[in-house]
Amino acid sequence: MKRLSIRWRLTVWIGLTVCAVLLLTGVAMVLSARHLLLARAHDALSEELREISTELDIDGDEAAFRSAANARFFYHNIYEFAIFATDGRPVFRSVGLQTATPEELHAADYDQQVQLRKCRLRDGREMLVSGWIKASSFGPLVVTAATSTEPFDRELLTLESTVAMILPISLGCSLLCGYWLAGRVLRPVRVLAEAARALSIDRLDQRIVVENAHDEIGQLTETLNLLLSRLETAVQEIRRFTADASHEIRTPLAALRAEADLALLRVRTPGEYQQALQIIVSEAERLGRLADQLLDLSRTDAGAVQRALHPVSIAEILHETVDHLQVLAEQRNIRLTLESGLCGAVPGDAFRLSMVCTNLIENAIKYSHPGGQIRVSCRPDGSFTVVEVADDGIGISAEHLPKVFDRFFRADSSRSTGGAGLGLSIAQSIVRAHGGEISVTSEPGEGTVVTVRLPQATGSVHAEHNRRQPEHVSSERQLAAIDH
Repeated sequence: MKRLSIRWRLTVWIGLTVCAVLLLTGVAMVLSARHLLLARAHDALSEELREISTELDIDGDEAAFRSAANARFFYHNIYEFAIFATDGRPVFRSVGLQTATPEELHAADYDQQVQLRKCRLRDGREMLVSGWIKASSFGPLVVTAATSTEPFDRELLTLESTVAMILPISLGCSLLCGYWLAGRVLRPVRVLAEAARALSIDRLDQRIVVENAHDEIGQLTETLNLLLSRLETAVQEIRRFTADASHEIRTPLAALRAEADLALLRVRTPGEYQQALQIIVSEAERLGRLADQLLDLSRTDAGAVQRALHPVSIAEILHETVDHLQVLAEQRNIRLTLESGLCGAVPGDAFRLSMVCTNLIENAIKYSHPGGQIRVSCRPDGSFTVVEVADDGIGISAEHLPKVFDRFFRADSSRSTGGAGLGLSIAQSIVRAHGGEISVTSEPGEGTVVTVRLPQATGSVHAEHNRRQPEHVSSERQLAAIDH
């Protein structure tokens, strides 16, 4: 059955269903007809019994009774009659039952109510017999009336033959109609398959026409169109990602090649060779950082973070990160401060959460003006821990704001600020892997605020986790740690 097409399977199932219905209907018709014919025969024989009991004088003597019965009921076109005494002695038998015995006619089984029996005589004839017991002046009598089963059997046979003839014809018609109907039902599926087959990686912008959005095929078509939209978006992102990655990799490679070629053009002094090697090492480190970032993205996309979650103190991570990046902020004459409240522990990977904090603060330093200020804060908000990194730098325009989490995106089209444009994308992937959210608000010329919301570990709001304050806070580093 599995090797058949859906159309043929539907046809077979329709045919089998129709066949079963017709068969059950035919059997029900035959049984109903048999019951109806038996009831009709019983009524007719009962009427004959009442007639013979009425017309014959059962209160006279036996000889007169027998003589009247022979004269009136010995010959009959349809029915036969037999009357026996209760001891089995025959009192009267019509011409067709002259050799019939009480046992053949079940004379001993009757009572005062009319009952119908089917009997087979010694000569092979089958009879329908009705009988009852009537009282007479010469003793109780078993009065029976019988008729041949041939008309009964003939009508049943005609009905059975008709049903047997109609059944295969109806089955054939149902198969043809089922095949046609299955074709009509599956036509939208064929159209859908042909349209899907015509799609290619270069034509993902095409959509399948929805003929009827209210039926199952229409819903399936809409689902496929939605899937195509997602696939088109994914392919576009992959193409853009590949192009951007190629560009980012090509730039340091070109610098490496240029420096190497330049160094090999002529014999140079040791100082010149050292300078060229320093440039080569710098570009190699840039390539290494890019490779590490791409590897981090692939790991977070694969869900590797989910397998390494344990309660960590986000306040401690912020203290360590701010302390580590304070020198970089001082070099640009930027004041970096930290405000940490009673932040509960969060279930997470301390190393990757540290990457998030480092990326956000490095971005803030990179895009802040000399003499500016960056404020890092941590506070509880219900069942979440909220981390904010706010700067008063150049800000992000409204048109660029929705794209800040795109991979390789940089609002600075000149790319003069350095980096590969993967920091926020990596941060978003890590935060989402921790079940959190990250958002950016910004005004050009006024600064940017990056907000991270991470779910707290159950029962983890302990002040001792968040009261780590650096013991050596240099006034030159401008670190303000305010514990509440």
